[in-house]
Amino acid sequence: MKFLDKLTQWMGKHKSADSLNESTKRRRSSQSHLDISKQYQKLEKKKLKVTELQIGMTVIELDRPWTDVPIDFQEITIHTRSDIALLQQYCDEVYVDYFSYTSVTSDNLFHNKKRKSADFSAKQTSLALRAELPKAKKAFDRSLKHIHQLLDEVARDNQIDIYAAKEIIADCVDSILRNDTAMFWLSKVKNQDEYTAEHCLRVGILAIIFGKYLQLERTQLELLGLCGMLHDVGKMQIPTEVLNKTSPLTQDEFELIKQHTVLGFNYLVSHGEVALEVQQAAYNHHEHTSGNGYPRQISEESLSLYDRIIAIVDSYDAMTSDRCYRLGMPASQAVSILYNEQHEHYDSQLVQLFIQMVGIYPVGSLVKITNGQIAIVLSTNEDHKLEPVVELLTDPYCQLIQPIAIDLSKHVTDSLGNNLRIKRSLADNEVDFDLKAVLLRFSPSSQVA
Repeated sequence: MKFLDKLTQWMGKHKSADSLNESTKRRRSSQSHLDISKQYQKLEKKKLKVTELQIGMTVIELDRPWTDVPIDFQEITIHTRSDIALLQQYCDEVYVDYFSYTSVTSDNLFHNKKRKSADFSAKQTSLALRAELPKAKKAFDRSLKHIHQLLDEVARDNQIDIYAAKEIIADCVDSILRNDTAMFWLSKVKNQDEYTAEHCLRVGILAIIFGKYLQLERTQLELLGLCGMLHDVGKMQIPTEVLNKTSPLTQDEFELIKQHTVLGFNYLVSHGEVALEVQQAAYNHHEHTSGNGYPRQISEESLSLYDRIIAIVDSYDAMTSDRCYRLGMPASQAVSILYNEQHEHYDSQLVQLFIQMVGIYPVGSLVKITNGQIAIVLSTNEDHKLEPVVELLTDPYCQLIQPIAIDLSKHVTDSLGNNLRIKRSLADNEVDFDLKAVLLRFSPSSQVA
């Protein structure tokens, strides 16, 4: 079975699984995450009114002492409506374990996205994106300039301006909350010679977009963006000849590269009043849930929500980007690797949600259409995973045209009456036109099929 077929089948099963099995999974997931050390517990909970509780959520904190409520333990997983009714008698608000909250609400989240997608035509999707792009580009350019300055300070072991970094991230969050596709698109603008700086910015942006999808609060989105922006600062203290080596690394050189997590953590601890969560993300983004990562081979229970998200987003962006020693791979191939390694390297629940977010053909990815035209994905169709909304960028002979937005689920045909479908994903390096120039066309598509 081809990967796309397998993934499509899995995504369907993920939504239609038996409720009893899902409840068991949620309880297991909730329990495993409840053991995370107390310094991270505040990050792993969601405040709700008791009227918002749903079966499957795990309550870990009340608005009154646990001794005031007739519950044996200082947590309760909601199994029945009676459990909710009991809490409603005693409490107005509670905190639930964030992972159980995400598991329970994810189906509703997907349904809401489907309704929104159905209400938006291809033309409206394109117009909304083009309206946000100028604002997003201003924030993106300002952010990239700041990251270059910041990394220069790190290389010289100088103090960084963490307050300016927070302002930059706040601008990015503003844009993403308005329209996350614009920033997603701009994250496709890549320059191999500026990999570290652009990678740090892209990881920050993708982490914020994923956090928005997970319904994190704004303060968490800003902290998550800062984790992404600063996660690789330790690389600036690795010798350039090793960091940018095009031939295979020796074992000693590889061990030196791996030290960037320690160097980044030590730098952030001693410079700039950086939050603990940001320091830890720099330290832990190459740790694996199996305990086989680096630098410390720590256990899954020691990894915060921020660590787990940055690990996934960092890997995804690294795989899809051109490096000095290899070309980037298509987004669908990167998704395949995340899917196959979800139990060994990453938080499997978050990987599944990340794949649900980006889809089989992620927003911003290039695809080749069956008639030879090249397109870029505008948005995904939850009910038609292989038929997203795309914008045609070329004619069948790969000559650039005025972009045309089409919804492939509407069975659009070419001039010969053949249905247009996606033939395969493309890596950014597989096109011979200036992708940056194409992405930054601010005028809306003049044609819509």
